[in-house]
Amino acid sequence: MHWDHYWDLTKALSSFGDANTALGYPEEVLNFWDEVVLEKGEGAVYLDLATGKGALAIWLQCLLKRKKISGSVYGCDLANIDELKITSDVDEINSAINKVKFQFNTSLENLPYPNEYFDILVSQFGFEYSNWSHSLNEAFRVLKKDGEIILMMHHPDSVITNDCKSGLKILNWMLENNILNELENLVALKLQGHIELFQTRNKEVIQKIQSLNISNDEEKLWFADIMSKVSKIMLNIDQTSKTKLNSLQNALRQQIERLLDQTSVAFSEDEIYEKFEAAKLKNMKMSIATFNVNNELFCWQIKISPKEM
Repeated sequence: MHWDHYWDLTKALSSFGDANTALGYPEEVLNFWDEVVLEKGEGAVYLDLATGKGALAIWLQCLLKRKKISGSVYGCDLANIDELKITSDVDEINSAINKVKFQFNTSLENLPYPNEYFDILVSQFGFEYSNWSHSLNEAFRVLKKDGEIILMMHHPDSVITNDCKSGLKILNWMLENNILNELENLVALKLQGHIELFQTRNKEVIQKIQSLNISNDEEKLWFADIMSKVSKIMLNIDQTSKTKLNSLQNALRQQIERLLDQTSVAFSEDEIYEKFEAAKLKNMKMSIATFNVNNELFCWQIKISPKEM
């Protein structure tokens, strides 16, 4: 499972985000959950569905501590995540990590919690990966009768989804045009001492790379990122260079899988309503709104709560 691999390698607590914040989230997102915690008040029990390395669950725990509000936070995820690798350089975050009750290798379609246990279920770019016909009913089962479900989910036209599409274009082009394979051949020529042939082929590869049509700033960033990794290898060719290029190629394939996953669950409003209705939840209503960051479309904001009787 590529998400297992991703969470095992990354030191980040979230799979996207703003490098200026310890949890990787933009301020607008942090503030949104701040308001949720204030609204829920004392004694609420939270469950973060598809928590990943727990960024949202950890933030909720931080907020409870900051505001001196009683409550508890749980987090679950299907991925096989080592809890010992959930760490931070920030003392407040490390303290919160130790208080969140994590459970990994846990399917949202089969939650290991008792009926009507949680006051609020939350998820940030995670729930949409599940099988809704089962996971929504499981969520409803563990939710208290007056509880609420709040989800932030990928939007098909968001800055995140558009960035994923840009990444897919660049990474797929690199693999489909065998760029890394050709670089491995160049390494072999250099190590074997065929310098003139190396120089000729090197120019050809450079020209091929320069032929890539880059059409927006997101694609430029993706291209710059991959080329910086390539340059580090090719500027210092030695006996390890082919292995490094092969590892980079495998990493690109893993990244493509994640990007494809993300774009595949960026559902339209109609698709979300269809999935909700197919789950046949009794006496529950759903509202959908868009959520912006820096005046740009960031995601869907979905709330599911009991109908007023």
